[in-house]
Amino acid sequence: MERIEESINTITRILKTNKSRHIVGGVLLSMSLFFGGLAVTVLTIKKEENEENE
Repeated sequence: MERIEESINTITRILKTNKSRHIVGGVLLSMSLFFGGLAVTVLTIKKEENEENE
């Protein structure tokens, strides 16, 4: 329980300023776009492999 409280306190301390919030938001947005693009790539590769096998 203490570890969760420490984590929440650390996150709260980091996100106190607008600049920090913008940086963290940008990093999270970049990561989500990266993983979304990766998922689309994997899905299209699997589709192409299935079409070649048929």
